Amino acid sequence: MRIKHIEGVHVRVPLGTPYHNARGQMDAFDSVIVRVETDDGLVGYGESVPFNFSATDPSAELGDARVQARLINGPIASALQGADPLDIEALVTRAADLAGPNVDAIGGVDLALWDLMGKSLGQPVYRLLGGVCQDPIPVDFTIGARSPAETAAFALEVHRDGFQGVVVKVPCRSIDEDVERVRAVRNALPPHCTIRVDCNTGHTRDGAIAFIRRIAEFNIEFVEQPVAADDLEGLRLCRAVGVPISADESLNTLRDAIELVKQDACDIMNIKVPKVGGLLFSKRVAAIAAAAGMPVVIGGRTTLEPSRAASRHFATSTPVTTGRAHEGPGPASQGLSDDVVADQTTRQTVRAHGGYVRVSQTPGLGVEVLWDKVAAYAVPA
Repeated sequence: MRIKHIEGVHVRVPLGTPYHNARGQMDAFDSVIVRVETDDGLVGYGESVPFNFSATDPSAELGDARVQARLINGPIASALQGADPLDIEALVTRAADLAGPNVDAIGGVDLALWDLMGKSLGQPVYRLLGGVCQDPIPVDFTIGARSPAETAAFALEVHRDGFQGVVVKVPCRSIDEDVERVRAVRNALPPHCTIRVDCNTGHTRDGAIAFIRRIAEFNIEFVEQPVAADDLEGLRLCRAVGVPISADESLNTLRDAIELVKQDACDIMNIKVPKVGGLLFSKRVAAIAAAAGMPVVIGGRTTLEPSRAASRHFATSTPVTTGRAHEGPGPASQGLSDDVVADQTTRQTVRAHGGYVRVSQTPGLGVEVLWDKVAAYAVPA
């Protein structure tokens, strides 16, 4: 079995309503859907999702799905064509060398190769990654920046859907308003429902420390990325306040994970499967976290169902992710109007499983990508 063809298609799927966080407003998801076909007719699917910052190379040209698609359809496709798709370690390493700082570009290729391997062997991907550590998977829900009252009302709504907790996005423009936003959510939810606060790099060091001190009384599970991605000292100073700190934008590569540990910069690592380059690299980052005695949460990013399915396989097979709720394996929280698959995970899915999602038992990733939908949402090159 050999790789016959690799194709990446830039798609843009609109949101039903705009989504707000500290970086601004979002109206659609931009992804690259990757299709890898073998000479015996097997097809694997994956998804690359652009990220917009490299913690180790701030000058890198990131955050553009067009760049990802060019890399996948050009040098990566040329280098991998004719190779055995089961040689995932070698192929992903080769793709990563070609992608350079655009590590997020290789996620779709990685996912498609794992999908192919599972289909060729008749096994779901999680069995190839280590088997079952947890199934079902507890999930939480991320709430975009709204007024304090609207945020609290929505938090109560998703809690009634069964979600294990909520992530509160704060715009970081007014500390007073952000404190009231968190206070309102804490007052609306029962004590056992977890609350995480995501700042998306929006604060200065002093602002972050002042904000974290004021919300410490609300029993926050952790605060995510309160300062700039490359400010590891700032993260360490935030940790000193006493509320656990999670790294997200600071964590894109294996080198980033090592630096976070060396600098004592976080208590928790947020691994987003497409952002760090797919399942192979996600397992490696998780191994670094495990060696440091640090838990992992699985974030979702602005991802469609292929990446969310991959996150479920990652969660199921990775011990360091157990014991906490995750956003990535669940439904997209940003109000997607559609997807490119036959069956989409939704809030109703979570409700039906009592606040959990299940990993697919179908060979591969367990998603059926509909190519006519990919074509319908394709963005001209």
